[in-house]
Amino acid sequence: MILAFIMAKVESVRARDVLDGVRAIEEVEEAFLIYGAYDLLIKGSFKTPEALSSFVVDTLRKIEGVKDTVTNVCASCD
Repeated sequence: MILAFIMAKVESVRARDVLDGVRAIEEVEEAFLIYGAYDLLIKGSFKTPEALSSFVVDTLRKIEGVKDTVTNVCASCD
């Protein structure tokens, strides 16, 4: 299992809608609005690297209001 923390920049007027949409996605364990360089922090579990890539490229980045993402893969998941 691959555990990833993904940060996203979102349009401020759509932040809560994006958060609600992201939380409804099966792979997402937790998601939070945050302050700082990014607006959204997502914790997700993925079966394969391809599943993670598909989530980011084909699902997350296509949500209206998502402008940019950074993906961090957990090196130690204990």
